[in-house]
Amino acid sequence: MRVYRIALHSFVLLFANFAGIWVGFLAYHFAKPANQIAIQLPIAVILSVVLFLIWSRLIRFVPFLKSLVLCDWVELIGTLIASLVWAPAIFVPLHYLTQGYLTGAGNTIVMLLFQLPVNLFAIVVITIFHQSPTYDRQRAI
Repeated sequence: MRVYRIALHSFVLLFANFAGIWVGFLAYHFAKPANQIAIQLPIAVILSVVLFLIWSRLIRFVPFLKSLVLCDWVELIGTLIASLVWAPAIFVPLHYLTQGYLTGAGNTIVMLLFQLPVNLFAIVVITIFHQSPTYDRQRAI
């Protein structure tokens, strides 16, 4: 079950990253001629963290999903690492299907450079959020 939880959460975290980057790009597109990084990056970071936080809260309150709650630091770190592995495995074929050509290595590297701090931050945020005094760990498991 541990491997399944890590794979699932890392996949959700990756798609939170994709959603954040895409929404940030849309915001930049409508705000032209603004600086792309200044518009896209903050939106992508905030949306990635918020979407993953929503997911982590959702599984705690839906009875049949409670067994999917990340249990310890091993699973949290595994989720971080797996999300970095999923990125090129999904981003490169997705880019090819939507654009008709393989993405450059630079895009993959930039994606990983975005993901590493953002996903680490998202994991720290959900860890802090779930250690709040109102959180009952026994009830969630």
